[in-house]
Amino acid sequence: MAHVAQDHPVSFLRLFWRMGGWLALICGSVLLLLTLVSHLTLGLAQRFEAEGIETRARVIDRYYTESTDSDGDKTITYYLEIDFETDGGRPMRLKPSVGSGLYNRTRIGDDIPVWYLQSDPSRIETRRGQNRSAATVTQVIGAVFGLLMLGALWFPGSKTVAALRARRYGRRDRAEVTGLKKTGWTVNGEHRYRLQWRDSAGHSGESLAYRRDQLIPYRTGSTVPVYHGLRRTWWEGDVGPSRHTRDAEGYPVHGG
Repeated sequence: MAHVAQDHPVSFLRLFWRMGGWLALICGSVLLLLTLVSHLTLGLAQRFEAEGIETRARVIDRYYTESTDSDGDKTITYYLEIDFETDGGRPMRLKPSVGSGLYNRTRIGDDIPVWYLQSDPSRIETRRGQNRSAATVTQVIGAVFGLLMLGALWFPGSKTVAALRARRYGRRDRAEVTGLKKTGWTVNGEHRYRLQWRDSAGHSGESLAYRRDQLIPYRTGSTVPVYHGLRRTWWEGDVGPSRHTRDAEGYPVHGG
């Protein structure tokens, strides 16, 4: 839960998180998962290239399943039930999931080419290089999430540094509250709001997002302390007080 800073400076990590740094954690987690999946899939692809054996499999059944997620989106998974014999005469019956294209052009009784691992015939490809392609796609998606993670580190990080520099070196001023701004962000169905103000130079600013009841004490027309940064002002309620700021006359102000 976000709290309005009252009597202590907000730490870098806490402010970074509130600036949107949590997106970097999400992107990093997805990137780690994709890296693991890509590594395993690539290893399987290399096994198929080294010991994959091609044969013909008979389609003895075909079916699909449907599932619906919490948003109502439907997912269809297609299956073919096939049987074949290995080069050693071992009978195999499998039910691999397949793409819609292969499913739609295949009928019961058809023979289709498959590739199986000599050391593990239960692992098959219904398209040559299937695992190699999957590994490549996963790597590309992983690269995209890597770039997103860098962005999620850079933008919140640069804003956090700017806010802390303003608290440390900026002039402390009083700004007039002009109202509350309702955001499109909700938590548990409750909208978040931003405090808006106009500083002594006539420039507008707004706070980070809070619950409405947390901002009720700051009424329109009242004044709140802000710190002047290079490009904008930062509310003391967001960054916390500092012992190193200066007032409008340039004298040091020792914040609470």
